[in-house]
Amino acid sequence: MMRRTVLVPRAVALLTGGLLTGGLLTGGLLVGCAAGPDSAAGCGTGTGARAGEAGFAEVLALSAPTADYAWYPETVTAALPSVTYAGGGVEEAHASELAAVGRFTGWEEGEQEYETVRMITLTFEVDEVVDALGDLAGLESTAVRVHVGVNACADVGRVADELVELDDVVLFLNHVGPESWPPPEWENVYGGAFLGDVRDDGTVAWPVADAIRAHNPADAYPEADAATLDELRAAATKERTVDISTS
Repeated sequence: MMRRTVLVPRAVALLTGGLLTGGLLTGGLLVGCAAGPDSAAGCGTGTGARAGEAGFAEVLALSAPTADYAWYPETVTAALPSVTYAGGGVEEAHASELAAVGRFTGWEEGEQEYETVRMITLTFEVDEVVDALGDLAGLESTAVRVHVGVNACADVGRVADELVELDDVVLFLNHVGPESWPPPEWENVYGGAFLGDVRDDGTVAWPVADAIRAHNPADAYPEADAATLDELRAAATKERTVDISTS
């Protein structure tokens, strides 16, 4: 069975509407987001207003972690499963379990369990497993379900449609139960901050990372240090350990 140890933030109490499942920090958690649509503040001001008018990249950027996290992959390649985090009482941790290339082919709205979070479940056809914990080559040429949490004030239909309209994308994912193999259910890590938009020439743009940088330049992670799929593939072959004892 795949190892399932991932990064857990120091300030879990600051996460609005989030949940921890089996020690896993879910990718749909919202950090410091605005009040939900049924609250006194509503969605007409501040972050809520931004979410209601924004496209997918900015909506996902609103969910991305910032300084509330004690340690966090500061670059795209640092979120690959081949990178191990250790130290400070942590024996071994990974930011993601799977990095894959494919495309979204459809979506449905998930059940809203929290006031500030609405869930989207997307069908994701996997073309290539770039990196993984354990043997996940069997996922190639198959479809899985990917759960994405967005600000409850966002236009969920527009966000989902924009994701489906993308061509190839790179996703960094962690699996959720049931424990069948290979896992059919996944969630994007760190609020989708590591979503890459693959162009026809093999270059990769990181629109959510760009949106984070635009609205939060003082804490603009992750740095997009892989500009092409080949660079990402090459980084995945180099296992390394990051010491987080001083983070």
